[in-house]
Formats: sequence, structure tokens, C-alpha cells
Amino acid sequence: MPATRSSDSAMYGAIIVGGGIQGLVAALTAAEQGLRPLVLERGELGAGASTASMGVLHGGLRYLQSLDIGRWYRSRQNQDWFAREFPEHCEPLLCRMPLYRGALRSPLLFRGAFLAERWLSRLAFSAPRPPALPSPPRVARGDHALPPQVTKRGLVGVAEWSELAISDAPALLAAMAARVEAMGGDIRQQEEATELAERPGGGLSLTTRARGRENSYAGSTVLICAGGGARSLAARWDRDLPLLSARVLAFNLLFDRPMEPGVALALSAAPGRGRSFFLRAHQGGTLTGTFYHPLPEDLGREPRPAVPQALIDRATAEIERAAPQLRGGRVIEVWAGALPDKTGRGVTLRNRDLIVDHAKHGGPRGLFTLLGTKLTTARSLALAALERIGPDAGLSDPPGLWMTTA
Repeated sequence: MPATRSSDSAMYGAIIVGGGIQGLVAALTAAEQGLRPLVLERGELGAGASTASMGVLHGGLRYLQSLDIGRWYRSRQNQDWFAREFPEHCEPLLCRMPLYRGALRSPLLFRGAFLAERWLSRLAFSAPRPPALPSPPRVARGDHALPPQVTKRGLVGVAEWSELAISDAPALLAAMAARVEAMGGDIRQQEEATELAERPGGGLSLTTRARGRENSYAGSTVLICAGGGARSLAARWDRDLPLLSARVLAFNLLFDRPMEPGVALALSAAPGRGRSFFLRAHQGGTLTGTFYHPLPEDLGREPRPAVPQALIDRATAEIERAAPQLRGGRVIEVWAGALPDKTGRGVTLRNRDLIVDHAKHGGPRGLFTLLGTKLTTARSLALAALERIGPDAGLSDPPGLWMTTA
């Protein structure tokens, strides 16, 4: 039976494809700037990686290790924005990392990073940190508050700092969607965008399919905010752009072992060296991650791909080496999603947010792709995209290599 077709005669200021954190923050930002947004999500809000992540809205401390001051600044700004705008959906998270003699992650490194952050914060921000982050960073001596199973040989101290964490991701997304609608925007779930065309009088026309019915919407701008699915949409509506990167399967494991609430541990299998994994309390258990693997071809279209048992077993063994207190525990839930990655192997996750103006590549005028890699920077990426939408918009990292992005 052919699909029934309908048309929405209203002209939207921005049509956003993707109802995760990035899409909803982009819609909220557009509404704040007077553009009526429409959000299209083929599943449910946050059906992909947004609700499958560790949920940490980090303030950019990690970027001081590589002297990326611009990304540190944007992370701090965005973290404060979440704390200010959605305080009921965020909670403080006290992070602890053991430090070892002769290792890269040493007391000297962290004292230097904490000192640099205090100095930069005084220069960059006129107001003190919000009360959501009450604990100042410090390096404590000994095995301060670490689980007894953590390796003590060579241990010289513990780094402590505060981050912000999403307390309930679906509730946060619902609050964002409600605010968008209260500002005149529309949210459409279970509606998949299928075809894009340029309108003769300017702007774009987008066809969708929902429950056997085809709908048509008009907008001056279409923003692809589909995370790991951005490249396939770009290939359908414009052309394949390898710069949008491959995709990687990212997943977290929830163990049935309890953990102190409000605290996160950063542990590695080799004390003070190699890959660190985060552990935080969740639903009476311990949420761990994140683990990465090339995205299997047969899982390519799934917003929440099923992780093969062999990968779960491999990840379990890896996290148990880093966190012996989890040994003998049981994995009770697996959170998975697709993320953009330069190689698809998960070792070179894109660490720069990206804005693509498809018209600059010969594609439809008014079509943009926003590719963000962290929950925290969704706001600055949306602001940068709206600033760049216009005749001079092009392909580049968003501004803010110091203090240029609000």
C-alpha cells in the first residue's frame, strides 16, 4: 500500500535531524536565537549514544595535559551552562585517580594541571564555579579512599577533582524537548528523514516517513546531528564525505557490584600507565567504560547496536584487570551506541568538533552537519554552527581556540 503523503506548510528556521543531546541542544540554541526549530528523530529521543554514555560532563581538565587551552575553555563554559540551565538533571561527581611513582600520571603532573586550571580560571572567568562543583582539585597522599583491591605497589597519592554528571539522561532529554516546544519548536519522534531537495524559492524540503505515512517539511536550514549516522545521511543527501569519519562501536558495562555514590574512579590495568577506565555508581551497581571496537557492518543502522558476547567477555576481562574489585561480578546491562571515529578502531576518536557546510562541497545550500564527540561541548558546537550559517559558512573546526566562543 503506498504511503499517505502530507505537507506542513510552515517554514522552519532550522530542521534538525537527530534527537540526541546534540540535536536537542542545537534546537534549543536555535529557538533562543529566534529560529523556529523542528527536531526529527527516527526512534526515541536519545536512542543512540546520548543515553548509552557514562554521562560525564567533564570540564576539560584532560585537555590541559596536551595544552589545548581552547578546548579546556569550551568544556568549562559548557559544563557551567548545563549546571545553570538544568541543575535538577545534573549532579556533582568526585573523581579519584591513583598516582604511582615513576608513572606518567604522577603527583607532579596533576599538581601542575590543577595549578594551571586555577590560574586560567581566574583569567577566563569573572565568576566563581557554580555550587554544583563544591570540591576543589587536590593531590592527597597515600591510598586516600581507594578500594582495598587497587594496586598499592608504588602508590604515592591520589588525584581528586570534581566533574558534573547527568543523573538521568532520558529525563534531561525530555526536559530539553519540553523547553524547545515551550519556545515554539516541534519535536517529532518515530519519524525518519528520507529525502532532501532544494526548494525553487530557496530553502530545503525534507521528506520523512512515519508509520506508513510520508510527510514533507520546509526549512531554511537542515542540520544533521545524527552522531555516528551522520556520514550515511550526508552520503544520501549530498555525497560520501570521508572527513565525517568512520564509526566505532562504543559501549559501557553495568556490573552488579555496589560502589560509593557520587564518586568515580579512573583506573588502568598497568598502574599509572595506558588506557584509563571510569567507574561510577549507577542503579545500585557500577557502570564502567568506555570500550571501543570497529562497528560491525550488520549493526550499521541500529541506533542502539547489540554488542556481541565475545566483545563483552573481552571488555569484562580488561576492566577486571584495571579494577580487581569487580572480579566475580556479573554484567547486568550493556549500553551501546555508535560514535564518529577517524579510523573506526576506537583509538583515534575525533577530538575536534566539526561543522560541515555541504554547499561548499557542491551539495545542497543550507545543509550542514554537526559532528560532536563529547556531551559537554554540544552547546558550543551549536552556537558555532548558528554563527556560521550564511553565505560565508565553510568547513572548519568551530571557533574558540582561546576565548572566542560564548
